[in-house]
Amino acid sequence: MKIKLLFLSLFVFFTLNSIAQEFKTKELISIDTTKWLCTYNYDFFQDSTSSYSKRNDQMYLQVGSHLSKFSCVSSFISDSILYFAQRKNMDMQAFINLYSKSLSGVSSNIMSMYTIFKNYPSKGLMIFTAFDDNKFYKVEQPMHMNWRLDTQKDTAILGYNCQKAYTSYAGRNWVAWYSQQIPLTDGPYKFNGLPGLILKISDTKKQHCFTLNSIKKASYIQTINLQTVSFVDITAEEYIKIMKNKMMRLYGNLQNGVVTIDSEEAKAKALHGLMSRNNFIEKF
Repeated sequence: MKIKLLFLSLFVFFTLNSIAQEFKTKELISIDTTKWLCTYNYDFFQDSTSSYSKRNDQMYLQVGSHLSKFSCVSSFISDSILYFAQRKNMDMQAFINLYSKSLSGVSSNIMSMYTIFKNYPSKGLMIFTAFDDNKFYKVEQPMHMNWRLDTQKDTAILGYNCQKAYTSYAGRNWVAWYSQQIPLTDGPYKFNGLPGLILKISDTKKQHCFTLNSIKKASYIQTINLQTVSFVDITAEEYIKIMKNKMMRLYGNLQNGVVTIDSEEAKAKALHGLMSRNNFIEKF
């Protein structure tokens, strides 16, 4: 528990410093309206060599008329708050107070702090965005994925009839279950292109797994927002390097006493935990 609280304090320390920067520089605009809102459980192992490193995060997929947005729960909430605050002309302190209140008890793992837009900036393309070290990063990629359908295999998830499909992507082999009862050619993370919504997808080693929690039509006007900032264009491989460097910075701040912890034993475990965050969803 102490280790989990330490990582939460590290997250809060860097988040509170970054949201002030985001409030100053990050203008959100509406690029579509949510038609369907899907929530997914994301189960993953931070350390590929440890069965004790399993973590869980909640992710949101907003599907609009022309595009979709996939993000972690904290990004989903914080973007909604920022969009609201900027249109109400809140000052920074009021925004931080609202942010802290709204995200009380809500946190996302550093390894899932990203946003993915599909069919944006144009149909057939997607962008992956993330914020770190006071910079906004962007990876632009084609959406096309090669799927092999297995129509002989079926199951039921949340009451929907599902069929099986296989693909290889970013260094892993994946198994997906999709339902043609939900005619959305979308899914969690960057996965797309099947003749129905992906309800569950896992790599064959079961180190990363997304499972649909719920799907519902939007009952009110909910915008899909995009930040209008100067992005640093990078590749997917470069993003993984940036994340590894971030872990090293957190490691250094703990090692050098910027963030303190009571006992040497707990500190050693925390340092090991940071170094063990090696199992990124994309392998290069």
